[in-house]
Amino acid sequence: MIVKNVLIADENEYIRKAIIERFENCFDSVHHFVFFEAADGEEALNKIGENNIHVAIIDTNLPKISGFEVLRTIKKSSVKAHVPVILLSSNIHRATRSKAYELGAIGVIPKPFSTLEVYNMVRSLLYTQDEYLHVNEIVHLISILNEMTNKHIFIVPKIVDEFLSEYFASYRFLALNSTSKEVIYNRGFGEFEIKKVIGYLNDENKIKINLNSYSIIRLNTKGETYYFIFKILSDNKRLILLKKVLELWSELNDK
Repeated sequence: MIVKNVLIADENEYIRKAIIERFENCFDSVHHFVFFEAADGEEALNKIGENNIHVAIIDTNLPKISGFEVLRTIKKSSVKAHVPVILLSSNIHRATRSKAYELGAIGVIPKPFSTLEVYNMVRSLLYTQDEYLHVNEIVHLISILNEMTNKHIFIVPKIVDEFLSEYFASYRFLALNSTSKEVIYNRGFGEFEIKKVIGYLNDENKIKINLNSYSIIRLNTKGETYYFIFKILSDNKRLILLKKVLELWSELNDK
């Protein structure tokens, strides 16, 4: 499942807990939500600055620093300006909504509100955000791999693991040398499963594995062949794009 970090900033603890409870009680087969709470504007900015927040839900009437000022600060930041902000406001006048959108909010929800409305807006936003992140983070990965072209292959699995671990709640990842069958990277594969996968790679006709559960990428670099094997990620868009990037990197690095 895809990890999404959600900040909820509201002075009222009951409101924060009610929103979290709504998310926890609604079934989402794609996203795993991690929540950060803030009771005032200063705490909200600290949480956003210290964590990779995917969406922020912020009350306009926060103590210390108002929600509008929090939003203004976020959008002026060269590092955090991409964080989408949904404002909660007891003031539903047109001027309030206009100010929110001018500062960069992606939505304004009037108080009192239905927590289901908050959930549906966030969920819709995150599905759109996923598509954007696929493209931009793959571009970032390409630049990293480009820098690693003349480096050792052992560094690449770590980069790939970091790329995926920030996105998925759980997965398994194994990197093997095709010739020696040496394990050069392992995240979550047991000894028996490693032997079974190696047996399949050695002789497909004798050892059977459920290919619907695995995604296998073959890489050639510096005259050696390696396998990157992923468990339970075969249909994910991010992995499909990652495959293409690694295959391209492999072609360039094998010349």
